[in-house]
Amino acid sequence: MKTTKEQRETLLQGSRLEVRREDGQPAKIIGYAVRWDQLSNPIFGMFQERFSRGAFAASLINPDVYASWQHDSREILGRTPSTLILTEDDLGLRYEITPPSWADKYIETIERGDVRGSSFIFRSVREEWDDSNADMSIRTIYEAELFEVSPVTMPAYPQSSVGIRSAEEVFASRPQSEAEAREARQAEEERIMNEHEMRLKKLKL
Repeated sequence: MKTTKEQRETLLQGSRLEVRREDGQPAKIIGYAVRWDQLSNPIFGMFQERFSRGAFAASLINPDVYASWQHDSREILGRTPSTLILTEDDLGLRYEITPPSWADKYIETIERGDVRGSSFIFRSVREEWDDSNADMSIRTIYEAELFEVSPVTMPAYPQSSVGIRSAEEVFASRPQSEAEAREARQAEEERIMNEHEMRLKKLKL
């Protein structure tokens, strides 16, 4: 299954960044990490992915999420609740970063249009797989835990879980029954939380 030029453009527009400047206020980087119910491009030709509206609602209650440049944890642009604001609206998951002054060089690349994508790292909490199409399975995520958002040169969405696990692993480990789904969630939850704790420890060093 191939995506058309129009579909690719729609996906790109869905994550396009902007820089907002107001008199007397620091510049803000604003973007959408994901748009609701929008099918991704095929991920390594194995499956497509989409997020249901409200997928991050629970995760945004007292969140500890950071924003980095190009998914580099050494280049932290902001962090909830003060310098990173995350909201869900009718379109999708929106973020607003108030970056530090040293990030002016990055802001320039966004304003010039050199960097125009958004990406994020998440853990799926509740999902469904539709394998009715033999050519392309569809993964619908109804609830997810958010760890990071990031302006990127090449948008990681549809491969938005980059840095967590590969698309091959996601596809291969999709549950085939409710019991397997519970076991898969528990195992993945423990592994992801361990990785996230390691990331937070590095940030505090």
